[in-house]
Amino acid sequence: MPRKKKNNTGIPDFEIDSLARALLPAIQAYFATEEGQREFEVWKTERQQKQLNKKPNNESKSR
Repeated sequence: MPRKKKNNTGIPDFEIDSLARALLPAIQAYFATEEGQREFEVWKTERQQKQLNKKPNNESKSR
């Protein structure tokens, strides 16, 4: 199945792919550290809170 195109930035896909390949090892190494794990947990908690805060607004709009 072909990949669905999501790039509408004007930046060629090959340049985005090259940048991703260059950054991925550093990102993985960071999130393998204790600091990275703590940051990820904080992010997950914040994201869950935002989703919980959104739900009542969505319910009231659908009524």
